Amino acid sequence: MNNEQLKVNKEVALNLSKAIMSGNWEKVDSLISDDFKYEADGRPAIGKQEYIAFMKNVLSNAFTDMDMDFLRVIAEDDLVSVDYTNKMTHIGDFFGIPATQKKIIASGQFIREVKNGKVTSEWQTTNMAGLMQQLTAK
Repeated sequence: MNNEQLKVNKEVALNLSKAIMSGNWEKVDSLISDDFKYEADGRPAIGKQEYIAFMKNVLSNAFTDMDMDFLRVIAEDDLVSVDYTNKMTHIGDFFGIPATQKKIIASGQFIREVKNGKVTSEWQTTNMAGLMQQLTAK
């Protein structure tokens, strides 16, 4: 795969995160293939509509002011690997923890498969223990 295509794949992978953070759900939908599969943190895989619903109805209702930094972005073939931090404010229920108004930093990694300008798969790990510790600390 040539360098220009790798650059395009990186843009597609990062634009999906940017669209989620800005709440641009039409763009999110347009960047994900209909046969998209998402696997994260050992949970069963979900499809496109479940992924969008989670991002829109859980993540975006629990956190605001999302400011994601892409620390490392590496592309090879159809895969784009991203190491990230996401600074955000906890404004709503998140896995049973009511809003704390705390500013927290989530961190993790994801790999997105990009084919024909769309994300077809994503594998993600989140430092959920660190995230929950920030939310529950007194």
